[in-house]
Amino acid sequence: MLKRFKYARFIAVFLGTVNGCAPLYAQRVETTVQRNEEAQQVNELYKRGQWEEGRKLAESSLKSSPRNADMHMLLGKYYLHHKAYDKARYALVKSLDYVPNNVESKQMLVAVETETQRYSSAICYINELLEVNPYWKGLWRKKIGIYREMGNQVEADRLLKRISEIYPEDAELKKDHDYALEQRFDEVRKSAKIDQTLAMARKAVDEKPNLADPYLIVIDHYIKAGDYNNALVYSERALNQFPGNTQFIQKKIAVLDQQQRYPEILAFLNSQMKGAASATLKNQYHYFLLEAARNAKNNDPVNLYGKIFDGSPANSEAFNHVFNNLVATQQYEEAISVLNKHRRRIGNKKELDMKELMVYKRMDHPAKVMGLTRAYFAKYPNDVDLREAYVEISMKRAKQHMQDGQVAAAILDWQDAIRYGDKESIVTAKQGIYSAYVTEKRYSDAIMILDELLLDQPGNADISNKKADLYYKQGRFDYALMLYAQLMEGASNYDKPRYLIHYADLAAPVIKELRADYKIDQAHAFVGRWLAVDPHHQEALLAMININEQLKDYDAMFHYAQIAASQHKTDMLFKIKLAEAMNHQPGQLPASWELLRNQVVDRAYHEPLVKSFSSTTARYADTLLKQKDHGRALSVIDMALRYDHNNKGLKYSKGLAFEGLKQYDSAFYYQQFYDPSLIEVNDFKAHLLYLSQRSHRNHVSIAHLRARYGDNNEISTISSIEYSRAMANGSSYAGRVHYAGRDQGKGVQGQLEWNKPWADRWSTRADIAISNKYFARFTIHAAALYQWKPTLEIEGGVGYRNFFSGENMFNLNLGATQDIGDFRLSAKLNNYYLNGQGHGNYLYSIGTRAQYLMNSPKNYILAVASVGNSPDSDLLNYQLYNSFNVFNAMVGAGVGHSITRNVSASVLGTWYNFQTDKLLVNAHYRNLYNLYFQLNVSF
Repeated sequence: MLKRFKYARFIAVFLGTVNGCAPLYAQRVETTVQRNEEAQQVNELYKRGQWEEGRKLAESSLKSSPRNADMHMLLGKYYLHHKAYDKARYALVKSLDYVPNNVESKQMLVAVETETQRYSSAICYINELLEVNPYWKGLWRKKIGIYREMGNQVEADRLLKRISEIYPEDAELKKDHDYALEQRFDEVRKSAKIDQTLAMARKAVDEKPNLADPYLIVIDHYIKAGDYNNALVYSERALNQFPGNTQFIQKKIAVLDQQQRYPEILAFLNSQMKGAASATLKNQYHYFLLEAARNAKNNDPVNLYGKIFDGSPANSEAFNHVFNNLVATQQYEEAISVLNKHRRRIGNKKELDMKELMVYKRMDHPAKVMGLTRAYFAKYPNDVDLREAYVEISMKRAKQHMQDGQVAAAILDWQDAIRYGDKESIVTAKQGIYSAYVTEKRYSDAIMILDELLLDQPGNADISNKKADLYYKQGRFDYALMLYAQLMEGASNYDKPRYLIHYADLAAPVIKELRADYKIDQAHAFVGRWLAVDPHHQEALLAMININEQLKDYDAMFHYAQIAASQHKTDMLFKIKLAEAMNHQPGQLPASWELLRNQVVDRAYHEPLVKSFSSTTARYADTLLKQKDHGRALSVIDMALRYDHNNKGLKYSKGLAFEGLKQYDSAFYYQQFYDPSLIEVNDFKAHLLYLSQRSHRNHVSIAHLRARYGDNNEISTISSIEYSRAMANGSSYAGRVHYAGRDQGKGVQGQLEWNKPWADRWSTRADIAISNKYFARFTIHAAALYQWKPTLEIEGGVGYRNFFSGENMFNLNLGATQDIGDFRLSAKLNNYYLNGQGHGNYLYSIGTRAQYLMNSPKNYILAVASVGNSPDSDLLNYQLYNSFNVFNAMVGAGVGHSITRNVSASVLGTWYNFQTDKLLVNAHYRNLYNLYFQLNVSF
């Protein structure tokens, strides 16, 4: 229960620290939020509790600026507040994609990953934050708490000790460290391992002298082992820490009693009774007073040897007895004085130097011990004990130098330890030098140290791991990833996932940097190596798909998108990527569109999905429009606009579909959403003008034809007026009146026409006309048109004409029209059968028409031509001449133009050349020149 409370407290403290430290950090480094006025507005809304308003403002900003890292971060903050952790993670990671050093995003990601128990990921983000601020206390405590949640108590204790050393005055950290130490100590003590218990207890006394139990355990174990001197030392230390403690008082008395040091017992009891004499102490004092008297009777060599030494300081036996007695009674200052006195008489000896060193060790005087050890090792280099002590001291000094930031001095001490130490010490010292080189960013030197360690420990995965990290820091990514690949080859099933995670941590930033630097081929090679060691990694698969898309290797993109979608069936991003890859595969657009449609129905607010669906719909609709499948195009566009109703591109495509369906009013409305470039503006306006004209239901046309023979200046004219009405179902009706005035009188022809579309590809046209003079007496025609291919239309028609001359003409017409870009080319074969005056003749006329559409069907340049043994059909209608079964040819050119939104005009000039009489030996040819003017008004 206490443990869980601890962890909860760690998390609470960390979150408070994060919230508290962010403003402090902002004072040092201007954050992106401070540079973004909109972001400040969102933050202010959040502070006032207006979370929804803040979210809407952030999302609105992202629509216009999707790479705004601050808005992604603030959107993540909203989702974190509402505990929508997956959405929060997505938004915050997007923020880091655009600004990798965004501290606020990383702080919130730590909270997200902790709450969702993705502890390894949380630790990764904490490590990144600690790289920016290594002494961020709250982050260290959070990291410790996470390790405890993971069950890694060893690493948690190590970190807690480290941060406690950095902040020695922090009461909360000190309390946590004490608690952890107690827990470990209890575990060791319960294990009944005496040596470990004693070592742990000594360590506890050294690190936390305010705990009583470790003192008792150390004293009891020394007493059991018969080491009364050490038992007494720790009793003294305990009493210094806990004056008046009954247990320690009795422990000291028991130790002194074992050594029969009664005078010291009496002095000690006397000093303890000065404060408040208890009955127990008084009884003990009288008891030991009696024992001291008895012992003094039997033996008192101290006084005897003391007198001898005073008279003869060079006497070794007296010196040894007096010195040992002083040391035994912890009279260390007097012992040093006696030793120096003896040394002055007999000179320097190794034995005396070692005794001096021993006394200072007993006195717990580390500075003096360190100095004497170094001095005496230089003096006695072959002494094994001194060598070991020297190595130990050198390593301690090195650690202290590192803590003080004196890296160069630390390296020198470790080099001394390597020079004189044993195998274990050498390994430890090399590890220390490695850390120092890394601190100094001397990566090449650090790699050399690791190579030396690998010679002694071949196959050590931890060393190879560190070496790979150093290669990575040097920018030698190939070597780093190669080492990790080798590590994974021999890794166990337990270690391999950890290596894969670290491999990804190394590879992902490299690939991102290469892509940002447009080194796409190198990035492709790195991702290939990544997938070779981890074929299922989502980020690697996504990178491979995107890189192949950049390289326009759409087959490879499709291949990896299929693999990713198969392996990660619930990942929507891979379904989107698969659909985008299918868009580049022949014939796969319908399947791609259907795939995205099935997904967007259930995820209408998934922005990347909706965006991809809109893009695919635009491609699919464009294909359908080119195939003239306007109905299907309109259907798929409407489906996409349900989810992306403000998409201007889709609305424009919808306008094109309506234009193909001849619903010009709708076409005019939707095509207005298009944003033309400066080059396109004039053509776009002209096309809208055309759609505006066609969108009107009523059309009036006025035409005038002027004709003149080349050998005669007399001009013949025909004037026409037409009214047509377009219906809602696509059909239209038209009525025309033609008027011709000549020397012989005037002629009028009335004509009715009906056009009807029956299906997407089929339509018909029929007309009937009668006249009183100059035109055919009676005409009737019917034609059917079929859209055979998207750009090819074929036509077939039949008709009948009755002339005032009494002749009858039947016609069968076959034609085809081909669109090639902005050109429209058509050809027609007119077959006639003329019956009258007792005989019949087969006649024909072949006509061609070439039209260049400049920006709309109302703006064009036209060229026409025909040849045959009969005039063309237009001339037969106007009856300007009848020259049958002889040579007839025609060429002409014209132009059309939209003048205003409601008015357009055209002009056509033609030249007819025909034979007048084929029976003449010298055939006579005539020329006829026509100018045809037409004005159209829509309303």
